[in-house]
Amino acid sequence: MRPLSLVVQTGPDRGRSVPLGAAPVTIGRGTDQTLQLADGAVSRHHLTVSGSPEGLRIDAIAGVNPCWTLREGRRVQLRVGDHLAPGVALTLGNTTLMVQAQAPAPAPARLGGRSSRTMEIDATRVISQPSGGNRLAALAALGDRLARCGSLQAVYRTATDWAIEAIPAARAHLLTADGADILGVATAGRVADLALSSAILERVLGEQRAFFLGDLLAEPELADRRSVQARGIVGAMAAPAEALIFYVEWGPAEAARGRHDEETLLLLVCAAQLVAAIGDSAEERKQLKAAARSRGGGQGGHARDGRMIGASAAMRRLEVFLERVAATPSTVLLLGESGTGKELAASTIHALSPRAQAPFVAINCAAIAENLLESELFGHERGAFTGAVNQHEGVFVRAHGGTLFMDEVGELSPGAQARMLRVLENRTLTRVGGTKELAVDVRLVAATHRDLPQMVRDGKFREDLLYRLSVIQTRLPPLRERREDIPALAAHFADLLGESIGRRVEEISSAALEVLSRYRWPGNVRELRNVIERALVLGDGAILDVDDLAPELAHAAPLAAMANGAAGLGGASGAAPVAVRPLAELEREAIAAALAATEGNKARAAALLGIDRSTLYRKLKDLGIK
Repeated sequence: MRPLSLVVQTGPDRGRSVPLGAAPVTIGRGTDQTLQLADGAVSRHHLTVSGSPEGLRIDAIAGVNPCWTLREGRRVQLRVGDHLAPGVALTLGNTTLMVQAQAPAPAPARLGGRSSRTMEIDATRVISQPSGGNRLAALAALGDRLARCGSLQAVYRTATDWAIEAIPAARAHLLTADGADILGVATAGRVADLALSSAILERVLGEQRAFFLGDLLAEPELADRRSVQARGIVGAMAAPAEALIFYVEWGPAEAARGRHDEETLLLLVCAAQLVAAIGDSAEERKQLKAAARSRGGGQGGHARDGRMIGASAAMRRLEVFLERVAATPSTVLLLGESGTGKELAASTIHALSPRAQAPFVAINCAAIAENLLESELFGHERGAFTGAVNQHEGVFVRAHGGTLFMDEVGELSPGAQARMLRVLENRTLTRVGGTKELAVDVRLVAATHRDLPQMVRDGKFREDLLYRLSVIQTRLPPLRERREDIPALAAHFADLLGESIGRRVEEISSAALEVLSRYRWPGNVRELRNVIERALVLGDGAILDVDDLAPELAHAAPLAAMANGAAGLGGASGAAPVAVRPLAELEREAIAAALAATEGNKARAAALLGIDRSTLYRKLKDLGIK
């Protein structure tokens, strides 16, 4: 009997196929499925089948929608243990698959006693089921799977899952450019320490060199020799791409399954470049769609670009964080200096969430008079106070079903804080001057540049409200901590503002970029936008040069120089020297407090600290906290 295949006859993936054999074949929308389908009516894991003497056997059915076939013209629902002969079709969701016998490979034609140079390859099969020894097919399969990803996090997860099988590897990670954090993980159990040292990882990205260490224990420089020995790691390699490092390691079992050599390293280098390129494209597409949904296509006739610009390690971490929390209903607290883009981050969370079609309402608590703040938040009844001539809907009611962004939440009055706590606990509110309780369904994203824990200690902010707000929190990096993003941001603002101002800038000179990169940016991204707008208005020509920038920018001392100067002037000014505590000591106190507040629950403690759980595990080990 000829080998069998399962071929997609109808549906979004028409033409794709997968061979049938004794090994189980999983079918579904998930990236880990043998046959991944784009059909929205198919579950992530819908069906498991395998080859049998009769043709195809149904091994497991996990999908929500039933699987069925036609017998004597009647629709029959399939069950576990059923067999389908070649030529019989089965349907799941909106996709129909046919059990077919594979056509025999054509014998090479002979021309004049010599083999013809004509040949045929089943391209669909090469991508869907690449041979373990064919590195080009494995790379093509990765490209096919990445192209189906609709988000940055999906790209990272798909790439690391792919590396486990294609390399093969025991663990695969995508690291930030500094190697300090993990963007994507594919491994079983807790994330352990990396085998490669930080010095090697710095060379990977700094020199754009890929490293292959086939015998780790023979290397003099390891991150943690005892960890490598305990985990049985044989080899590891790392390949660079823009703003990320693709890292894999393997043990004896993986070494026996495949060969790890120079070609394997080349495969990882190509995969890293593919992930970086497709990841940028996927994130840009998603952010543009998110911005369009959030902004309704623009305001006042002018489209507003809501994308987050930057490829630095800090921005990569932020993008992954926003995507992860967007799918949850949890309250989010965004910390950061003024001008770092907290409202943009909040609107991105909303636009990527299931509430994207519902309202997104933003309010700045610092911009509203204290005597009007409760009315603006919770609404008021007619006649509740002098001037209340009509009933007023507060922002909670206006955001019902959607997302409410509260900027500068640290400016809330004590009375407003108490009412906020009740709303967050009971999801009900009462208008000012009213008696009727109203149910509200709102996802809250709060933001502040204030030190809320210090305000709690000073008695200016309720501790119970802080716990409610900081279910999940993160810090938005100031512009001075991601200077590598300044050229991209400057070019973006020049393009965005140039059309309305009437000046088209084709290039920003290197001298101007040097001045922009050297400046300390106390106003962060908002200040950079204003600087570029001023340069466009007051300058002329197709090149934005130093002469177009404000003189104070060119003459301002860079951040490092100012910091050094401040340190040197501490004694001269007569002021008492500032006591500086070691960072490790502060981290130890913060982690201990978070563990105490969550009764030792590490997942909740990591969320409270605004870090990934794997990062918390690493810090617990580094700081010696049991």
